[in-house]
Amino acid sequence: MKKYFLLLTTLLVFACDSDEDKAGRFFIKGNEALNNSQLEQAVRFYSEALAIKPDYKEALNNRGVALYQDGRYTEAIIDYSNILVQVDTGYADALRNRANAYLADGQYEKALGDLAKLEYKLPDSAYVYFTKGLAYHEMKDHAQSIASFNQALEKGSDSTEVYINIANSMFMMGDFETAINRLNEAKEINADEPNIYNTLALIESYRPEPDFDLALDLVNQALKLDYNNPYFLSNRAFIYLNQSRLEEAEKDIRISIIGASDNAWAYRNRGMLFYFKEDYEAAIRNFELAADIDANVPRMYAYWALSLQALGMKSEACDVVSNSPEDLSAVASLKSIDCQ
Repeated sequence: MKKYFLLLTTLLVFACDSDEDKAGRFFIKGNEALNNSQLEQAVRFYSEALAIKPDYKEALNNRGVALYQDGRYTEAIIDYSNILVQVDTGYADALRNRANAYLADGQYEKALGDLAKLEYKLPDSAYVYFTKGLAYHEMKDHAQSIASFNQALEKGSDSTEVYINIANSMFMMGDFETAINRLNEAKEINADEPNIYNTLALIESYRPEPDFDLALDLVNQALKLDYNNPYFLSNRAFIYLNQSRLEEAEKDIRISIIGASDNAWAYRNRGMLFYFKEDYEAAIRNFELAADIDANVPRMYAYWALSLQALGMKSEACDVVSNSPEDLSAVASLKSIDCQ
């Protein structure tokens, strides 16, 4: 998922050594540091500029960009908010950047609030609708997500990202055929986009009658294009688990968690791995970790309940079954649990 930030590069000609000139020189140094990914230096130079000229909105904006890129989302939001509250209430660049920061920080409703203001200012902006789609997807409102992505297409966006994100939402809704159609459209634009093949692998893995051999070929194609992507490795681990290739799954799980420690699907995979190894207590701990991050991870609750059942924890197993977002009535191994 790409984020686009508006970085301001005001050009100043210095005729005398005024405060504005000094602030401008620090601003230019900050831009140079930011362009070289020297984020701490960039923040320091922008802060020097702001110490001289506190209402320097370009410096506030760019310091927010540097803070965002350094993962300091709360501080970035404060900078953008200071522009919008104290300097320029209608500054579209700050609204756009703050929406991205809210999105990265998991504050999806606030992101949508900024995007609504941007939609009013920029009604023909494909970016606004695309970013709304990302926010709705994270909120698990996949119907609204798809509607927003389609609006981005109507506004002229023709990127693989839009089609792939529509496909991901369709996948989460179980509409696999429409998802495949969207991925084929993405392939016509850029057949070397690895997320196309990763999402196709997901579809093949989670069909009612999965084809794990085909899924493995597809995810390996994605990994050839983006080596060691932790999300792709997590998805390959799930395939290996379903092929009883536990050693290979364990290696992918370990690397995927190191690379993306907030990926609930990876902890679900590790829980499955421990279940298959009959280490049920470790399995339960990992399912709990996964659920704390995302309670809607598919194919998790059955193994969670089975782990509890194996430890004789019938009441807890029944709670997991009742809380599952998936229908577990067809899971034969769970039928011995009488939760009535």
